[in-house]
Amino acid sequence: MFALKARAEKIIKLLELTRTDACVVKSVENRRYLTGLATSAGMVVITRKGNRYVVVDDRYEEIATKQLVPQGFIVRGLLNYDNYAEIMYDIVQSDHISVMLLESDGISHEEYVKFENSMYSKVMPLKAQLNKIRAVKDFEELENIKTAQRISEKVFDDMLEYIKPGMTEKQVEAKIVQSLLENGSDLAKFHMCCVSGANSSLIHGAATDRVIEKGDPLLLDFGAIYKGYRSSMSRTICVGKPSADFERAYQAVKTASVMAARYVRAGAEAQTVDEEIRRFIEEMGYGGNFRHAAGHGIGLDYIELPIVGHKSTELLNVGNLMVIEPGVYLKGEYGIRIGDLFYIGENGTENLTKTTKELIIL
Repeated sequence: MFALKARAEKIIKLLELTRTDACVVKSVENRRYLTGLATSAGMVVITRKGNRYVVVDDRYEEIATKQLVPQGFIVRGLLNYDNYAEIMYDIVQSDHISVMLLESDGISHEEYVKFENSMYSKVMPLKAQLNKIRAVKDFEELENIKTAQRISEKVFDDMLEYIKPGMTEKQVEAKIVQSLLENGSDLAKFHMCCVSGANSSLIHGAATDRVIEKGDPLLLDFGAIYKGYRSSMSRTICVGKPSADFERAYQAVKTASVMAARYVRAGAEAQTVDEEIRRFIEEMGYGGNFRHAAGHGIGLDYIELPIVGHKSTELLNVGNLMVIEPGVYLKGEYGIRIGDLFYIGENGTENLTKTTKELIIL
């Protein structure tokens, strides 16, 4: 209850800074951020006067009324999918809205134009502002992500007892999904990477019918979802004794992962964090084999701000929560990735991932 009110207050501060009167949000994740409800359609309007409107159709009107009205929301039922503008016009009149921010990333151009032409008020695009607000996690968000991470770690531990030579990548992936759900994860579309042998050099490769053989590396990148909030972890294990070359590369990635905690802190430039991790991997002889950003924020979406990459212009702030995932990928041979969750708190940076980074050989 208090978290939703605090999030709305951040929007109201944005309205004051931009000298606008209302913020209109339609994307799935941003609606959930502002209401706590998972709905496949709808609209949230927060006005400078402090009113919070939730517009939903018949499927969600009852639960929205039950859960959100006691928290101070005003619920408006949607009679058909074409009368968003009609309801919005009523809000414009009742709250005396002259200028509104409309989430341009969450709707089609056609819908944006329809709003713009029917509001009798000036419409301005809301772009990165809400993403920047969401990059700072509150206590409730942090706890949800921690719970999701504990689920992920339990699943990883269980998988170590399950994985054997002769299984296919798809069989391992299916078991991970089953275990995530059995251990309390939400039923949702999971981010998943389960690739073995030479396939592990495919940074975001999809699981195939490839049979896992003795001596193969197996790269696992997945996360649970709890109350809509995502976790993420990457570990690369070996199903049998790996080559000496693989072990050297693994030690480089592991050390880079350990070093990351030194750089992830409030006030640091995200670009510099990426550069320092990348420089170390290059010094270890794997320059050009780390072919993605060092990390990114995570929350209701799998990829959120801040982006920790070589083109980033952001500073890391207290409240940022991100996955840092150095890797080495030798095309056609093997890939290694170790990804941990880092949270920047008032008293410093905390690694939320408890799973060992030591090379696990099954």
